[in-house]
Amino acid sequence: MEKTAAILAIAICIGLSATAQPGGQPHEKKQHRDISQLVSDLTPSQKRKIETISRESKERVQQLRSRKKDVCDSIAYYMDIDGDHSAALNPLFESEARLQILINKEMYTTKCHIDQILTKGQRAELRKAAKHQHHKKKH
Repeated sequence: MEKTAAILAIAICIGLSATAQPGGQPHEKKQHRDISQLVSDLTPSQKRKIETISRESKERVQQLRSRKKDVCDSIAYYMDIDGDHSAALNPLFESEARLQILINKEMYTTKCHIDQILTKGQRAELRKAAKHQHHKKKH
């Protein structure tokens, strides 16, 4: 079980460093379209509220990802040296997992806040556009 956790942590850390860009955060290279481009009839008030929520969430996620990258760098350090470093690695694996949970929670909370601003029809339009975008990325 611990070996599986170690392999998973390494894969995650490698994935983070592979997607990191100079001066940016991991995963920033993905270009997500603005919600106002996906939902046609947003009011100016809705746009302002969504922009504020999105900007604040992005800042929090970037901070969490930066902390997670630091943890992954520490994991990589211990993985590269000979010997058993379980005492140092196990807490790092747990920290990395907790940070990913916080990132996921932040993203979900942001979704919920934006959903509260949108009408039922706008939410349906957004889900349909997001599903279409996701489908295009896979193919």
